[in-house]
Amino acid sequence: MRFLALILALCAAVPATAHEFFLNGLQIIHPSLPATPVNANSAAVYMALSNESDQDERLLGIETPFGTVRFVQPVTDAEGNIRMQERAWVDIPAGEIVLLARGELRGSLANVNRPLMEGGELTGTMIFEKRGRFDMFFMIDPVETETEHDPVSEIQHAAPPIDRAAAVSDIAASLRHTLGSPDAVIAPVVLSENIAIAGWSLGNIGARAFLRRGADGWNVELWSNASLLQPATLTSLGVSRRQGDPLRAEMRAQEAALGPAYSRRFDAFPGTAYPTHSQP
Repeated sequence: MRFLALILALCAAVPATAHEFFLNGLQIIHPSLPATPVNANSAAVYMALSNESDQDERLLGIETPFGTVRFVQPVTDAEGNIRMQERAWVDIPAGEIVLLARGELRGSLANVNRPLMEGGELTGTMIFEKRGRFDMFFMIDPVETETEHDPVSEIQHAAPPIDRAAAVSDIAASLRHTLGSPDAVIAPVVLSENIAIAGWSLGNIGARAFLRRGADGWNVELWSNASLLQPATLTSLGVSRRQGDPLRAEMRAQEAALGPAYSRRFDAFPGTAYPTHSQP
């Protein structure tokens, strides 16, 4: 806990513009909508859902003052044409992180009869199959543009050689243990074979952590700011470019899907810390 107190003191000035909710082992991370122009009557709905429990969950719906959110996903037909297909619910498997993001499965809200102003909030109620109804709110993020880069749709989703669900759960447990805080938000998490990069947040502070899997499980070797995503940093940690470059690209894409506040929070961490060597 002394190490955690030092981090809190160092990072007390970092602003917090992302937000999270906890619900019985389920993290609802930065539910948001982009600000809308005056003449718009619909908006996309984004968030990440991290299920760290041992039970699958299902998001059945989201109620808002404008009506119910629809779940839509782009699909490609045999001719290569892309269309949006509606889904009745969103599955959230145990140990997985599900993204509602641009270019992927997302929410769609119609009948928006007033502009959504950047920096505001919109109340909502999420309806889960097992956890029931949960009142929350959406942040209104900056307006989207048609030419905005969409890194999420470019991720190469290669099948990992390990049990990803178990690995994500173990990584989260290792980070929380090292931090000494069971309430830390662990997202995003990317992994390749025996290495992983994960973001952690505590209130208005956070960092990117580098973990390596050993005989005793996943161990936190260090955490840092933007420097952790530099090729030279991973090379110095013994990670080849073949393994490190896709990992860095996926981390950046996952952060972009969660919203710019996450990258800013991680980038603001003051330097590099070696928690496994600093713990008593």
